[in-house]
Amino acid sequence: MDFYILKKQQELIAIPADEQNCKQYLDSGYFYIDKVAACNETNALKILQAKQTKALKVPLIMALLALPMVFFAWYSLS
Repeated sequence: MDFYILKKQQELIAIPADEQNCKQYLDSGYFYIDKVAACNETNALKILQAKQTKALKVPLIMALLALPMVFFAWYSLS
């Protein structure tokens, strides 16, 4: 089942992916964040958190991999 993830201030909610229902939430001040597939609302929020964590891990890993190369180049040039 698909869920829309919506946010209002610091509150995240997951609602079933129904455009009519989503429009009502958007009109009441919520903002659309993402659409995820999950079996229930709790899992939908967990999937979103996992996606966000993965998006942060990739640049961090790339930077950590590049760091030894930068040190080696700096050491070689000086």
